[in-house]
Amino acid sequence: MPIPRSPEQSASPRELVRERVYAQLREAILSGVLLPGERLDEGELRAWLGVSGTPIRQALHTLSLEGLVDTAPQSHSAVIAPRPEEAHDTLQTLGVLVVGATILTLPQLGDADRAALAELAAAVTVQQERGDIPSISKAAENYFGSLVRLCPNPVLNEVIAQAAPSLGYHVNVTYRALDADLAQLARDYTALSAALLVEDDARAIDLTKRIFSIGTARAA
Repeated sequence: MPIPRSPEQSASPRELVRERVYAQLREAILSGVLLPGERLDEGELRAWLGVSGTPIRQALHTLSLEGLVDTAPQSHSAVIAPRPEEAHDTLQTLGVLVVGATILTLPQLGDADRAALAELAAAVTVQQERGDIPSISKAAENYFGSLVRLCPNPVLNEVIAQAAPSLGYHVNVTYRALDADLAQLARDYTALSAALLVEDDARAIDLTKRIFSIGTARAA
């Protein structure tokens, strides 16, 4: 396992060591520093993070509950390797959360927020046309992340905050299995941007469902 460079920062006096270790490992997984299937050797992690084994094991346990680490009793831990055959189901699961936030958020948006979201949706179209998958994912995350932050339901916001990073990671790793039509996605995001500006919320919700393949069958 290659050891990433330790961040040039220290925890605040009140920050628990296990929280810092968890945050560093989680970010390393989500950013691709630690690769899917990569073994997480406790000794190497101790050397990298400069802590004892206890907070590392605590962090790995939490990450396993979040679906980012695969652990087995009396065995090694590893970054989870998402299964391509589950890509469609995972995309739909993430979509159900996002569509719910969309339904709750759009009716209470003011003109400024609508315009900002429309601009972010249009930015996804630009990346779709370029075909740059990492940039497409980042632009889509910017749009949906901004929408969720405007959602008036704090319980749903908390559920999304806990579940979306892992679900998004699984989708990003297995995106090739989705066989996405980038041209169609570009058209959908263009239409979504337009729907937001004219306050056609029903259209925006339907487009969001289509983006996440909700209401479509899994390809054979």
